[in-house]
Amino acid sequence: MNKIELNFLPFAKSDFLFEIFRKKIDGATEEKEGIKNYRLYDNKESKERDNYEVSLLEKNGYNKIETHCKHSISLTKWFLIEQVKSNLENNETKVDFYVFERGKIKELNIIIKKFPEGNQIITLSPYYLSSEKTFGLLIDFRFRMAENQTFNKRVQQLSLSLDKRFRSNKNYYLDKHAFFIEFIKAYYEFFSKISTSTETSFISNKLISLNSFTLEKKQYIFQNNKTSYSQFMGVKNFGPYEKVSEDIYFVFIFENRFTNFANELYLSLIGKSNPGTFSGMEQMFGIVLTKSNVEKIVIDNYSNETLLEVIKRVKVIAKNKRVMAVFIEDYNEETGNSEPYYFMKYHFVQNDIPLQVANYNVLSKSNTLKWSTSNLALQMFSKLGGKPWVVNPSKRDCLILGIGSSHKKNSTTKSIEKYFAYSVCLDSSGLYKKLEVLSDNEEKEEEYLKNLENNLLNLLNSSEFNSYKNCVLHLPFKIKRKEIEALQKVIEQVGNMEFTVVKINTKNKFFGFSNHNTLVPYESSYVALNHNEFLVWFEGLQYGKENVDKRLSNPVHIKFLNMDKETYREDYKPYLQDIINLAGANWRGFNAKSVPISIFYSKLITQYIAEFGNFFSEDNKTISNEKPWFL
Repeated sequence: MNKIELNFLPFAKSDFLFEIFRKKIDGATEEKEGIKNYRLYDNKESKERDNYEVSLLEKNGYNKIETHCKHSISLTKWFLIEQVKSNLENNETKVDFYVFERGKIKELNIIIKKFPEGNQIITLSPYYLSSEKTFGLLIDFRFRMAENQTFNKRVQQLSLSLDKRFRSNKNYYLDKHAFFIEFIKAYYEFFSKISTSTETSFISNKLISLNSFTLEKKQYIFQNNKTSYSQFMGVKNFGPYEKVSEDIYFVFIFENRFTNFANELYLSLIGKSNPGTFSGMEQMFGIVLTKSNVEKIVIDNYSNETLLEVIKRVKVIAKNKRVMAVFIEDYNEETGNSEPYYFMKYHFVQNDIPLQVANYNVLSKSNTLKWSTSNLALQMFSKLGGKPWVVNPSKRDCLILGIGSSHKKNSTTKSIEKYFAYSVCLDSSGLYKKLEVLSDNEEKEEEYLKNLENNLLNLLNSSEFNSYKNCVLHLPFKIKRKEIEALQKVIEQVGNMEFTVVKINTKNKFFGFSNHNTLVPYESSYVALNHNEFLVWFEGLQYGKENVDKRLSNPVHIKFLNMDKETYREDYKPYLQDIINLAGANWRGFNAKSVPISIFYSKLITQYIAEFGNFFSEDNKTISNEKPWFL
């Protein structure tokens, strides 16, 4: 069994008492400086908890008691981080740090290195590692940009995403580990001492080591049910899972100055420019692309008036032909204007005409088109309704709903002025079914939540989905508690399905290192943080190919919300397997596998909805579509 070092420094004592000062209150009150509100037992014999104001310092009107570390996990985490903060403040050597607070939990941000672009920071936050029954500190590395600093390659370099030569940082794990070790050596004596009721003990100076487990390797299914462990080689050798049956007519839209690039793009798509990396649309996907089924529309500028004329022309062509539009845009990430992109995207989706956008500033760079053409072609094929591959599922006949929400805030008051929720409907094989709007309300949260319940209930009871016996809801990290409660009400009303609810957080505070010389865990490794919480590596080392040639993504935090504490951990394994499988079902790229599509597609849709709302009122019919227009 392999071990993974979690980015967690455990406290030496797993069973301890500490002093608090508390005062019973009638109901919740507003928290004050140095005071937190907790629900605590009156004494050891009490069966019910009451509301208390709690201070860690002596205070008039507050009773002093000793409390056990397991009495309130949240209270003990506050106690720990306050002691660490006090250590840093009282040390004779000045430590440059600041406090970030979210809810009851504080995070300490210690500035390690300063740059004109911002600061490299080590964060310390309290955590209870349930699987090991121990408290301690999570340690993490971050880069915080300076005010008014634009995101650029130097920022990516300081964030460890790029290496010293501004290439993808294949030593990302090694660099991050080095920051942790250097920080512990330099600062350990400043933060490690913790005083309990009976003694002074210490936070460990070594990361905790956990047993890791491994899920099965992702297997992909292609034409005639042929299988492969490689998406690209599977399509190339066996053909796509389901082809596009119609003849396609291509319309290229570009400025006259991009004529040469348009020709290069065409030659690359038919497999003439770089046959070694992409053999052509016809060879890979069975879609004929020749000069006889291509038309160009040359534009002078990107004004809305000009683009509307283009859209009219394409609509006329689409009356008699199945059209795939290719729009070459002039967009620079640091200085450009993205409005033409979203303007075109909105109108083409509204008219159910697939659109592929090619960014000249990105694709015209040396060798970029060579390596990107296969992914462009994959997106085009999928938008036309083709199905390049599916994954071999762990739980068959299982409906996956990726629930997303997009809430528009008033720029002045910061209050929510529009609520929006939708569902990405998938099969556990990764087969995209449809995108369905669940709720759309201008002002009232109550009506929005009620619509969310009713529409999801109707969706699950529809003839399209009511034959499924299992349904798994995949929720993004930022979904609100009230939305989760609304979903729970629906689950209680549907009697013919077994439901599992999973929260998937791709941007989390956890990290880990293997004992391999690269420090990268193997792909599909996972560790248990709690009976219902897991940390999973969607990307990592490959067995028999233990070299790293790019920056690999962080692990994904997965929490099951509706399984009881007695459930044996192995019961989660099929669900974890399907989640990691869905990362390989991403039709946006052949090697995209760091995020399950239930969450990734939802994130893409959220971005589109936000941008569409800047110049149009969202139209449910526009985004509800059985083809993945958002790729």
